[in-house]
Amino acid sequence: MKKVLISISIIFLFGIFIYIIKTYVSIPSGVQLKIDEIATGYEGTISEKFSVRNTKPTHLKIKTVTGFIEISPYQKIVDSAQIGDSLIKPEYQNFVYLKKGNGQVHKIFYTKLSLETRNHKSFPKEWKEKWMESSEWDQ
Repeated sequence: MKKVLISISIIFLFGIFIYIIKTYVSIPSGVQLKIDEIATGYEGTISEKFSVRNTKPTHLKIKTVTGFIEISPYQKIVDSAQIGDSLIKPEYQNFVYLKKGNGQVHKIFYTKLSLETRNHKSFPKEWKEKWMESSEWDQ
């Protein structure tokens, strides 16, 4: 009987350990994705608008000097962009410049930042108060 109780206790503790590890490992990956998106910079021409599902376009294919990249930015960028427009994403900034064929330039935030992401311990402290318009939807 004691062996059974010890075995059950070990299995229970192991399950709690796995749950804790899974919870703490999965949360930063979403935060890290946002950090990586903000840190990355590029400049190129929009060559395609597409969706990975059967919906309106949600992604852009950008032709840069080094090749092609595919991005999934804030939906307003995808909706406003047309093939042939230029897109400039400065490094370490949460916005893009969308340059239209007629020369107009629109500055649009790149990705939504939830308050949970913004307040996460892994999110850079110097960014916590920046780009607040990208979090307005979460308030």
